[in-house]
Amino acid sequence: MTVTVLGSGTSTGVPIVACACKVCTSAEPENKRLRASILLHGTGPVLIDTGPDLRQQMLRAQVQSLAAVLYTHFHYDHLAGLDDLKPFTFDRAGELTCYANIQTHENIVSKYPYLRDKNPYTTIPRLNVEMLPGNEEDGYEELDIAGLRIQPIRLTHIPKSGVLSTGFVVNRSFGYLTDFKEIHKDDEKHLYNLKALYLGSPLDKLHVSHISHGEGLELIQKFKPEQGYIGHLSHQYLHSELVEKWRGIALPAYDGLVLRF
Repeated sequence: MTVTVLGSGTSTGVPIVACACKVCTSAEPENKRLRASILLHGTGPVLIDTGPDLRQQMLRAQVQSLAAVLYTHFHYDHLAGLDDLKPFTFDRAGELTCYANIQTHENIVSKYPYLRDKNPYTTIPRLNVEMLPGNEEDGYEELDIAGLRIQPIRLTHIPKSGVLSTGFVVNRSFGYLTDFKEIHKDDEKHLYNLKALYLGSPLDKLHVSHISHGEGLELIQKFKPEQGYIGHLSHQYLHSELVEKWRGIALPAYDGLVLRF
């Protein structure tokens, strides 16, 4: 299995429009951060999230097909590129299946009602949007997609407003948790002693809907992966500054990072 980081940036992407800070003006490629998305490679590629940079990410990574799509949650920076999935369904025998938690599923079918149109002559993506097997109350069942065993992890993104998110543990070796403030206690058992744990944390300060860098480092020390990564990064620090600041507890993710297991 390999994992490719397609986007390591927060909701604005980096550089941010009209920002002249040292990160946004940096020429170093590690400081160019598209919106958050990753690609899992099993017997076929499995995409996590379709943000507004999806077309650019697919072209850059030369992705030719998709086995399935997983969604973490329904916010713009993780969903807005959904329509750019349509090239992956032009020559496909059946629909491309997308999996999402109940909130995200409802948001997708509400925002994109044309997905219900099964007319084969339209230029819409032919998608089958399904809810993750299981539920938020009792837990989700493991998915088997493209030779990958994928365990959904229940997360809370914004506790005050009840916005949910979903993380994923793949082949019991790689964990991807982005856009969250809380992890469901019953799902923590899936997160210990992984080969790699990737957490999303935009800023080095407390936030109502994201863990801070410090909280991310604490979680990595708690769950003890062989290597920790932090992505969904803002323009607060240069890549090189984060490498020095985190002292090996975690490494900053960057676009194009490839992990092999």
